Amino acid sequence: MRKPQESTGSILERLNRPLLWTAIPAVGSFVALVSLTVRYDAFAVLVLGLLLAAALAMLWWPEMATLAVVGILYANLAALAVHKYGVNELVAGSVALVLGIPLAHFLLVQRQGLRIDRTFLLLLALLVCMLISSLFARNPGIALQRIGEFLLEGVALYFLVLNAIRNLTTLKRVMRVLMLTAALLGSLSLYQGITRSYGNEFWGLAQRTLELELAERTDSGNTQIGRKEPAVRLADRAGGPIGDPNRYAQNLMIVLPFAVFLFWDERRFTRRLTAVVAAGLILCGVLLTYSRGAFVTMVGLLVLMVFLRYIRPAHFLGAVVALLLLIAAAAPAYYKRMETMLGVQGLFAPESGARPDAVTRRRTTEMLAALKVFVDHPLFGVGPGQYMPFYAGTYQRSIDIALQHIGKPRRAHNLYFEMAAETGLVGLGMFLVIVFLLLRQLARARRRWARGRPDLANLATVFLFSLLAYLGTAVFLHLSFERYYWLLVALASVALRIGLQGEQGGGARRLVSSPDRAVPCRISH
Repeated sequence: MRKPQESTGSILERLNRPLLWTAIPAVGSFVALVSLTVRYDAFAVLVLGLLLAAALAMLWWPEMATLAVVGILYANLAALAVHKYGVNELVAGSVALVLGIPLAHFLLVQRQGLRIDRTFLLLLALLVCMLISSLFARNPGIALQRIGEFLLEGVALYFLVLNAIRNLTTLKRVMRVLMLTAALLGSLSLYQGITRSYGNEFWGLAQRTLELELAERTDSGNTQIGRKEPAVRLADRAGGPIGDPNRYAQNLMIVLPFAVFLFWDERRFTRRLTAVVAAGLILCGVLLTYSRGAFVTMVGLLVLMVFLRYIRPAHFLGAVVALLLLIAAAAPAYYKRMETMLGVQGLFAPESGARPDAVTRRRTTEMLAALKVFVDHPLFGVGPGQYMPFYAGTYQRSIDIALQHIGKPRRAHNLYFEMAAETGLVGLGMFLVIVFLLLRQLARARRRWARGRPDLANLATVFLFSLLAYLGTAVFLHLSFERYYWLLVALASVALRIGLQGEQGGGARRLVSSPDRAVPCRISH
């Protein structure tokens, strides 16, 4: 019997509607681009076409928007587009708003509600603290600009990330994007170091910093204040897309634990090998920055891993030996750089034979100046963004704290002291409450999930280490490029929420690691 012919309406009803909605504007855009190519510059039309294609792809697969925004933010592509290629600041700064695509998908298509957690409410409380501190600012315009940065790169970014990532699969993909992006940046820095092609900065992704300083030495070779002779202290430190070696090292450090987690979590050999290679490239990038703060933080995290029984003492010694060999191969001048840390004892024991170098004395002076401002303005501080332009110069020249002459006002090079100086006990206290509560939640979740859900326990531990990596390096760095920090805080909050959902869903996984470990390193799927 002949099958009756289907009507056109029934055929359309069986079509995938999202595909239809995407195909129609795609065909229309293609026709428009072809007509524009005839009249205008082909390259500009090509760029426009790529942007339209990306937009359509994000509408078709909203998760792509999340992955793209995270990668762009971490690689600092928006800032590079502004400073190196003249892209409009408003256009570049609106990159994070692309996260509105997955947000709209969850709200309008999947009919899910908005997500707001305690950390977000505490961020709003920190915003209020900054507004109160701004009442004491010498320049309210600078204070409002600083508050605006926190509102966009802190509050808004946190809210968008919290609502754009809603399952473990997306979170792992975000972690892979960050790991691979960091590995790419590390590989570019390593290529420069191997080939000595420091002039090739790969469109700004691998910037270099040539440091010049005054070496203060006497004829006997001991470092003293007085006689100065110019010398190059360290040449060509890797600065990554930021252009600042210490900040670049910090950004690599917070992603390094992601590679460890993905190595634990992946089943396929190729993916596990990728995680190992990525970790090696990220570590090479850290070493090529010659950052002493990153080195101290790295050692502290290794010790913490031994304490938490993630690695045995014998493995710790092996890791140290491997690290020393990697330093000798990738950054042999690193040893000489680390030797300068021995002079720190001269700051506290003047009778000691070791003397701090000029950079150590300058950084200490900058930190003490910010601490002194906080002591003089303890409750609300001097106002957001006010310390460096209005107070740093005067306090850095104070005879009580000046260990090194600093010719111009400089920032505190310490997140905690500078925040205390600008927002007082109120602002610093709220900032510390946010991260303390988050760290406590991660630690408790790790202990609770260690036996029943080791995969979630590993996830909580990795973000615990990532946050500690940032906070450790922040002892030597102020809070600039704060989007990196608040992005990390948002991802940690997402991991906690997803972990709680997974815990409630049950389905514990079988352990295959050694039973004497607190949390296993490998999980069977």
